Amino acid sequence: MDSFNLYREAKEQYEKLIPEKNDGLILLSLYAKYKDKDFTEENIISTISKVFKDQGNESSRTEYNRNNTIILRLQESFLWRNASKKTYQFKKYGLELCQNIEKRLIEKYNPAKIKRFFAELHKSLTENIEKNRDFNEWIEDHFEIRLPELTSQIEILDQQVNESVKDFKTGINSEDQGILDVLKGIEIRLEVIKEQASELRNAFQISYDIDDLLIGILEENKGQNNISNIHRVQNFHDNSRSQLEQVSKRIEKIKPRIREFIYDFNKKNFDRKTNNFIDYLLKKSVVVREGSLKRIQLPDNLSGLTIKSATHSLKFNVIPIREISTKLPIEVTERKVDPVKRKELLDKTLKWKRDKERIWYWTNLAFEELEAQGYLDFTPFFFKVLEEDQLTIAVKTAHNIIRKNPTYRNRFNVAIKKEPVYDTTKKGISLWQMTIQKK
Repeated sequence: MDSFNLYREAKEQYEKLIPEKNDGLILLSLYAKYKDKDFTEENIISTISKVFKDQGNESSRTEYNRNNTIILRLQESFLWRNASKKTYQFKKYGLELCQNIEKRLIEKYNPAKIKRFFAELHKSLTENIEKNRDFNEWIEDHFEIRLPELTSQIEILDQQVNESVKDFKTGINSEDQGILDVLKGIEIRLEVIKEQASELRNAFQISYDIDDLLIGILEENKGQNNISNIHRVQNFHDNSRSQLEQVSKRIEKIKPRIREFIYDFNKKNFDRKTNNFIDYLLKKSVVVREGSLKRIQLPDNLSGLTIKSATHSLKFNVIPIREISTKLPIEVTERKVDPVKRKELLDKTLKWKRDKERIWYWTNLAFEELEAQGYLDFTPFFFKVLEEDQLTIAVKTAHNIIRKNPTYRNRFNVAIKKEPVYDTTKKGISLWQMTIQKK
């Protein structure tokens, strides 16, 4: 049996699955009015006429055929027809399509909800681990349910940035005199979006705690069945943080362009007003003779121009005594160093640095062997790391290699055989047979 090919299947039925613009607007209009209730053919024809009129398409002599064609087309995937009652109703696919569009358009930015979702995910994962339940249950019962909402919040912010960029481009090409206020409004809106991205990023902080729990599962050798799901959750967290950072960076790139445009606009506006004023003076001013002298007389609605004021305004400055009097000496605080605490921090930092260096050493060694031989038997490699280093180093090295593998997913294959292999030197530690091979 051939594997399912999405592109090939969708190419054959694309028009039935994705409605064209007018058809889609007709469906949304019907959904907004009737939801899952019945409606008649006259209701559909009335909706078709309103949509086409709104789109600027006037009635034609062939609208009878047009209406019939559209109704038949909508029945292929989106509408049921009840022949006995002569009514129509949404099919499940058509109803879900309209519901998803409605949800996307009315959904609002809500970082408090996201923070609550992550807190619930962390709490439920902690209970799952403490009660030794199946990790996949947590994925299905909690993570899968929250995932769409978490993803949509980032998309909402990104969409707001897109709309601001579109308004900015429209504003640049506009000749409206109020464009300056519009652009300043866009700049304020972008600053709000940036603050929202920062709030959402703070809401995502709990995801780091969830990552720590997932790493703990791997360190305790409980995650062999769930490596792909663990990696999926971690990837979602990494991608979400990256996308939020990207939203902020996009805003930082757009805002200077808006400020630059406003500056250029003000400068050109000032130059234009200056030129208009000089041109007005040249056209409206006259030369008046007073005896043997000539002087320029400005238009009646302009007062004389003062070139320089000969009057000097005197100022009386009051200097408080406290600013010229001698200041009292400030006692210097003597700082003390706790040598014991300092040594503990130093030892902890050195251990962290050494562990990190060892993890990268073993990770690079594994991929060098894989590049050279095209094949890596990971199980004995894991026990080799365990023999020379601590268990945490071995587990984090394995985690690092597994996390790194998706970067090279087009070059390597990972095969896991669910047969435990036990370490001969350290009892109670086992690992499934795992191999990594170049494609």
